[in-house]
Amino acid sequence: MTVFSVEKAAAVCLGLLSLGLSGSLSVPFAHDGAPPIITRPAAIHQAPNSTTPLAAVVTLETDEPAVIAVEINGAVPAIPDASPRTQHAIPVLGLRAGTTNAIVLSLIDSNGNVAYGAARLEIETPPLPADFPQLTTTVRNIRKMEPGVTLMMVAPSGGGSGFLLAVDDAGRVVWYHRPSRSTGDAKRMRNGNLLYIDFSDAVEIDMLGNVVQRWRTSMSALQPGEATEVAVNPIHHELTELPSGNLLALSHEIRRLENYPTSETDPRASPAATSVVGDLVVEFARDGTIVSQWSLFDIVDPFRMSYDSLAGFWDSTYSTYGPTRDWSHANSATYDPSDDSFIVSMRHQDAVIKFRRDGRLVWILGNPNRWNNPWAAYLLRPSGSLEWPFHQHAAKPTPWGTLLMFDNGNYRATPFETKRSAAETYSRAVEYKVDPQTMTVSQVWSFGGLPGDVFYSSALGNVEMLPRTENILITDGFRNTDAQGKATDSGTGASRWARVVEVTHETPAQKVFELIVGDPSRTSPPGWTVYRAVRMPSLYRETTVPVWNTVDKNIFSGLFN
Repeated sequence: MTVFSVEKAAAVCLGLLSLGLSGSLSVPFAHDGAPPIITRPAAIHQAPNSTTPLAAVVTLETDEPAVIAVEINGAVPAIPDASPRTQHAIPVLGLRAGTTNAIVLSLIDSNGNVAYGAARLEIETPPLPADFPQLTTTVRNIRKMEPGVTLMMVAPSGGGSGFLLAVDDAGRVVWYHRPSRSTGDAKRMRNGNLLYIDFSDAVEIDMLGNVVQRWRTSMSALQPGEATEVAVNPIHHELTELPSGNLLALSHEIRRLENYPTSETDPRASPAATSVVGDLVVEFARDGTIVSQWSLFDIVDPFRMSYDSLAGFWDSTYSTYGPTRDWSHANSATYDPSDDSFIVSMRHQDAVIKFRRDGRLVWILGNPNRWNNPWAAYLLRPSGSLEWPFHQHAAKPTPWGTLLMFDNGNYRATPFETKRSAAETYSRAVEYKVDPQTMTVSQVWSFGGLPGDVFYSSALGNVEMLPRTENILITDGFRNTDAQGKATDSGTGASRWARVVEVTHETPAQKVFELIVGDPSRTSPPGWTVYRAVRMPSLYRETTVPVWNTVDKNIFSGLFN
């Protein structure tokens, strides 16, 4: 059992109770009275929701208002609830599977009096499910890694529901949630809850796995009344919280277009009337009200074709329309607060675009082939040596004004050029600098595509800038390799797996963490994919912790401001 030492107690007082966040506290505690006392013994209970088994709740009562610091298996203590009270129901997050977990509780009152190690508990957790993906950590440089836990949505390649899971800095599972249906994007909200795409709908859950709110779209499997109605077609790929508290998502629409291209390989093929699917960028309020929506059909050329623009990805969704074409296949929509605009990745256009709230196009970043006027005037011109992205994912601005994305690299060609095979191409994380005044773009950093770091994910993928270290977290989420470990276009005899890798933001970049999801040596199915991975400072809510002092008697009241 872990015992609080004098050194650990001092560390707790100096700020390690700050929910796992960085920064230190100046804590001249008053110690003008006795520390809190437990009046009803602490008890630990398995989380009430069976979908999230590596979570628990501790209940207890104290003789005066206090907050509870929770230490799990010797890790840095955290304060799950910063509201002083006498009756406590504290979430316990960060348990490991299939073991006996040691929990140490300390009590702190508003005067800074601390009862260290006031209660010690144990809880035994079930093992991971038999169908859980294999996770293997191959690189771990703790000194250079961004602190925190890595959250990711993993899915079986053969279809069906996957897992929303979190691993610690050693790659050990410390939390997971099993959704009821197939899932997509997942992100943390400012209130500490998780927001994710569940098939065609949106779901918010707390860290105990309880559903806080659901939003039902027009093609939902949910019945009317079971969720908040949002009057759009299915949500796909992107779901995020805006600074306003509204939600931003991608949806889609279908239009019948005359004289549409019919071939990616024959430039002489006759056009024909076609049912074409294009994307909508949608902003909606928590009550389901559509605040704004923008059709990509109305922003860029709906007749421009790149490889896979003629694919029938949405045929089953729009089965009554006959064969469909997947013109844009947008896979990320990001808000840029610097100028109140939106950046959208259009996979089947090999382009990233930026547009304003009024729908006016700002620029197009991508290969200049096959762009007609008036859209050609918005193309960014290369400044210096760069490679254009192909079939990219997750384009997003950084705090220093650059643009990060995962360049999947499919084909590295546009119609009617010769495609590159999986064995001939590569993926990479890439960073561009856009100058909107001169309408130029330069490539300032990349990882991948060079000897020693060649990899290829034909789909999925994500890139995140990490705030403390400025490292880059890369989701290499859709690997398809043959028996020799080489990328292949064939699914026969191939392995399907994924990788999450953290690298330094330097040239050449250094790997400081690498987690393999699935078994690269095993032919799929089963196989595993990862849509996006993000690093969270803690499983508990992120917050700003004020300086504690002897004057302010309400030292915890501002913790969540």
